[in-house]
Amino acid sequence: MQNYSYRLALQIWHPNIDPSFITRRLGITPKHANMFGMQRQTPKGRLLDGKYSGSYWLADPFERGEYLSTDDLLEGAMTEVFDELTPHMQFLLMLREQGARIHLKASSYGSRNYALELSPQFMLRCAGLGISFVHDVYPHA
Repeated sequence: MQNYSYRLALQIWHPNIDPSFITRRLGITPKHANMFGMQRQTPKGRLLDGKYSGSYWLADPFERGEYLSTDDLLEGAMTEVFDELTPHMQFLLMLREQGARIHLKASSYGSRNYALELSPQFMLRCAGLGISFVHDVYPHA
């Protein structure tokens, strides 16, 4: 068994959509969202110069936080995310047609080498939902 931990994030950048619309359509509560044209601010609410040039929406798909590979392999957890998103395929593809970028991001942490196997079926599911897979690797948690 490979030992590593990881976190998952679903990220959507869109030219101008209201992030609350994404929340309602997907039924997932975001950890962070900002709306095109609104005043920029820090996560603590301090106002910054300028306005957001696009909309952004970020969620932990199952609000689980950190996973351990000894409990759930990354490939399995990502498959569960795709199972949840598949009923929303037309919505996700519509967002892409409107210029959105959609990422399923895995941030993984390990003290030794480990490997991920992304099957052709997994890659087809990514493409079919219009989702890019991003993997950030860190040396330890």
